[in-house]
Amino acid sequence: MRNILRNQTFEILKQQRDIRIVVLILNIYNIESPRYLVEGLEAENVIFEFVKNRATSKLQRWFKSATNYLVFSESSRYYIAERPEVKTKVSNLYLFFFGLVYKPLSKSSFLKKAVRGIELFFYRNKNIARFFDKYSPDLVFSTAIQSGIDVEILKEAKKRKLKTISMPKSWDNIGWLLFRVEPDIFLVQNDNMKDQAVKYQAINPQKIKVVGFPQFDIYKEDVLISKETYCAEKGLDPGLPILFLGSEGLWSEGDDKIFEELIFCREKGEIKNCNIVIRPHFSNVQKNKYEKFKHYKNLYIDGDFRKSSFFGDKWDPTRQDQINFTNLLYHCNALVTFASTLALDMACFNKPIIAVCYGTNFKNGEDVTEKMYTSVHYKDVIDTGAATLTHSKEELMEAVNKFLENSYSKQEEVRMLRKNLCGILDGKSGERIARSVFDYLYR
Repeated sequence: MRNILRNQTFEILKQQRDIRIVVLILNIYNIESPRYLVEGLEAENVIFEFVKNRATSKLQRWFKSATNYLVFSESSRYYIAERPEVKTKVSNLYLFFFGLVYKPLSKSSFLKKAVRGIELFFYRNKNIARFFDKYSPDLVFSTAIQSGIDVEILKEAKKRKLKTISMPKSWDNIGWLLFRVEPDIFLVQNDNMKDQAVKYQAINPQKIKVVGFPQFDIYKEDVLISKETYCAEKGLDPGLPILFLGSEGLWSEGDDKIFEELIFCREKGEIKNCNIVIRPHFSNVQKNKYEKFKHYKNLYIDGDFRKSSFFGDKWDPTRQDQINFTNLLYHCNALVTFASTLALDMACFNKPIIAVCYGTNFKNGEDVTEKMYTSVHYKDVIDTGAATLTHSKEELMEAVNKFLENSYSKQEEVRMLRKNLCGILDGKSGERIARSVFDYLYR
């Protein structure tokens, strides 16, 4: 939702004075909502409602658990066995029998649609229904089809035979769990996601529109500052290249050890002298595990983005945070990361990506870091060849030196990644989303 509210999409929507916009925001922890959330977004035709979080019934949770894996892919396998919440290694025998059941079932489009129909038939949610009774909407636009409140709102809309539009929160949300609702129109960020929605979710391709990434629109705005200014603000040397170290948070829990290796190698002259910018991930930024590196010269911890206890992911970047991040992408020479969306951000600026495949995730003593790269969405990144995979300290040092020396040595592959996965990069994704809403509303 934040990508929409703080993008030109919402600005365009609220300028249409003949419509009333009701924004439902889930209060996950049922706490007092911060005032800043709606500051600057208000208009005479805009109403904000904060929805209390309510637990679903045991039967609903059981049915969801039993049918989630009607989408069964490599992403699903990773979710079952390798995600951070799974602390011990899941046996291959368990995965074999799990796949034996769900793999054939996942090929049935009829079964997926039947499950959605059954769930809708038994759906009841007075907490959501009261907003529909109060405002009598004509169209529902959901900004995160897998989010709990979005699912409930879409079901209520379907129950009342209202028009529905939805989109995934992120590019990695399509190929791992079953969507509980099929909207009338499904907006996706790139063509690969359209293919995945048809293949894994059995969504009619005629319902799918490719709109691009609204969060990438800022990359086409006039927000860049000089490298000298950027480095002065961060305490860096403008005469040195910038190495960007991007954490994947809970999904690369031990990445501080990898970053420490790189810092030590820089100090010993084993890699080219450079500035280092470490960007924590929102999922565990509160741990401050990179603070131990702050005393090093020409090193900046880029963790000043706005944190928020109101949202489940604990962050809520401001416009200035987005501008700062855009300038980091523009001025850096190379990225070191771990199966991260940052690869797409870097591709928008034709910059090289180094992907670490070792040393961060362990289960029962086994290094399972490389399993991050087997998911459906990230395999598409790997297939372009844009990400240089490194399986040891030696390979990592070699890649870092290579790209600090020449940031453009993999341009063909990076351009392929940009073309295949970054969507339409014209700064108008938000406009296309708004246009899709208007077109369907007035149809």
